[in-house]
Amino acid sequence: MMQAKLIPYLEFESAKEALAYYQDVFGATNVYRVSPTADEAEQYGLEPDVDLDQLTMRGGFQLLGLDVQCADALMGQPTSSTLISLMLVVDEDDNDSVKELLALYQRLIKSDVKVINPFADQTQGGKMGQIVDAYGITWILREAPSMSMNPNVED
Repeated sequence: MMQAKLIPYLEFESAKEALAYYQDVFGATNVYRVSPTADEAEQYGLEPDVDLDQLTMRGGFQLLGLDVQCADALMGQPTSSTLISLMLVVDEDDNDSVKELLALYQRLIKSDVKVINPFADQTQGGKMGQIVDAYGITWILREAPSMSMNPNVED
């Protein structure tokens, strides 16, 4: 069986600022950031006198134990899209995960996010909420019944 992972990769004008935001507002953990070398800066056509410490070649963090990676948009102005949303799903029977997801939602609504849908019961079971963060990224927080966690599993 093939082993693969889908990791969200976000681009920002300033990933350094974005990482601080996700750590502060979302409670992101395992935050890391690597600045470009002078050679990498030259390769991307950046000005020779640019402050490399302010730039991010690669970085990332974890949210509920899931990896998110990021970097500065060195190839041009980044724009957010409504085509893609990031969904964080936990099993409603896993009390610790449910508590962590609810704590994340409570933390987010006290910040500068835009609430699209409040975290509430869903007709298909579980709970769901949807917010847009300060960078225009849509996050869907979902507490799902065990059966819907993996729709490909046969009974």
